[in-house]
Amino acid sequence: MLNLSLKPLGSVQVRAVSSKYPRPTPRHFKRRLFEAALQPELPPTVAMCMPPVLVKRQHTEKSKEYSDVELALANLVRSWMVKEEFRVLAVCQFSPVPGRTLWFAKNQLRSKNIEFRSYGNKILKKVFEKTPMSSLNNVLVGSNAILLAKDISSIKTILQETDKLNWVEPLVMMADGRIVDMVQARDLAKLSSLEDLRAHTVQILGQQVAQITISLDTATRHLPSLLDAYASSKQENQN
Repeated sequence: MLNLSLKPLGSVQVRAVSSKYPRPTPRHFKRRLFEAALQPELPPTVAMCMPPVLVKRQHTEKSKEYSDVELALANLVRSWMVKEEFRVLAVCQFSPVPGRTLWFAKNQLRSKNIEFRSYGNKILKKVFEKTPMSSLNNVLVGSNAILLAKDISSIKTILQETDKLNWVEPLVMMADGRIVDMVQARDLAKLSSLEDLRAHTVQILGQQVAQITISLDTATRHLPSLLDAYASSKQENQN
């Protein structure tokens, strides 16, 4: 008799549910009562079906906006750079690296008067806004970091230290408000003394100014002939 009474219990099947799918957890009854009581006072909501193109555009516009925290961080970074009077700025490509390795490299660079910072491209673009450094926005693609130094001779140190690291690659530098590409930076690093470095820097900057002057002079010389040719062609068309 006892076996017959226990027999139905042995046929009960239990369905195994994977832990991959979380169990539904309803909201607290107080929250549901509050929302039900507040529902008559709320304005009616209309569900709108938006096309994917418009949704993507809204997300893109929202990503370009700055929150109060981001604006405060950008102002803090800008004021810190002005206060410390950094003369050399290097924009680098920054690859993922373990945290311990990153902190060790930061301390090594700081011991040689070089500051390593990685704020994200969005913050850096806000920091560079309305400054000569805004021309560096073209290289802020992907994951970037910046190296800052107070002395022009630190260009050589930055190149020597980054050559030892396989997760940081300098893309472009700025010295005293002027852009210096990596080829010119390598040439500056080969100089022996600081005076030679300064003289070579002045020479490079002077060449850039001279190239701009020559380009403007060439355009100015060709402008009258172009206007005369345009006027003559216009007269021929009218005749």
